[in-house]
Amino acid sequence: MLSARTKSDLVEYTVIVEHLEQEISLWLLLEYRHVSRIHGKERVWFTNVPRRYHKILSLYGRVFEKSVIALLFERYIEPAQTIVLDPQAQQKLTFNDLITARYIVIGGILGDHPPRGRTKTFITSRAPSGVKAFNIGEGQYSIDGAAYYVKYLIEHRGEEGFEYVDGVKIETEHGYVYLPYRYPLVNGRPLLADGLEYYLKYRKLREDIWREIREAQHRETQDLKTSLNSQAPQ
Repeated sequence: MLSARTKSDLVEYTVIVEHLEQEISLWLLLEYRHVSRIHGKERVWFTNVPRRYHKILSLYGRVFEKSVIALLFERYIEPAQTIVLDPQAQQKLTFNDLITARYIVIGGILGDHPPRGRTKTFITSRAPSGVKAFNIGEGQYSIDGAAYYVKYLIEHRGEEGFEYVDGVKIETEHGYVYLPYRYPLVNGRPLLADGLEYYLKYRKLREDIWREIREAQHRETQDLKTSLNSQAPQ
């Protein structure tokens, strides 16, 4: 029988977002950024990421060019300690599943409606023996919504009290955009990635988010210059 743990004991988990789109759109970037804000940069990995996106995603977590499947077969991560959130899995994820896992894999997919089962096709069916797959209910969550569900289970030791809404309308100057996905409710409001509503209305990133990216890239450049100068012969 598993011993009870407090949420402070659960410090060794890592959320792995396996990037499965051809590009990283601004919408996708906002969801990835939100995953990082939900769990903390130190607990988030992005895998299967083309090198041209490594710099920007490194703002929000650790970045790998290799797929999570490659990391599993190389035993960089242990299959027996890995679970995949797959809408087509037979079993529903529970708190006990999370406390026995070290790695939680989420498909980096901007969902289709209806779903095409890409998590099962590209992750679950290719994973080595020992990896377990679980669903998180009948609805299709966004990437960050799935990440929040995991966080909720950890923080509350189960899903009691968890609320959600199916489908969200975003008003714009030209009507509305309908998001046909399941979103967690936090304080009675659908949990959307910070900046997503603004993006859907104006088709651009909010200025403070652009500034966050620019400033982080500037700091990286300055750190590199300092490092190089310190290595220069005197």
